[in-house]
Amino acid sequence: MVEQNIHQQLQQASQQIKEAQDAILRAQGYDRQLLEQAEQQLQQAEQELENTKNQAGTGATENPQFQQAYEKLHDTRQQVKEAQQNINDVL
Repeated sequence: MVEQNIHQQLQQASQQIKEAQDAILRAQGYDRQLLEQAEQQLQQAEQELENTKNQAGTGATENPQFQQAYEKLHDTRQQVKEAQQNINDVL
């Protein structure tokens, strides 16, 4: 049951990261509101990952799906920062 719960939480986090990535692509460096939405989705995904880690302990962090979601979270957060910088450069 715990394993299924972990899987479900990781799926939710991955979905939120994907939605954030989609928002970044839609923003394409000019829509500050979409970037803020992406940042909020990333915060939700990060909270989901933290909850998973707290519930499952090291078992979660050793899970390849967890590791992949965590890497995507950080990569996507970097994309948000770069897109925000592009907006600032244009303005």
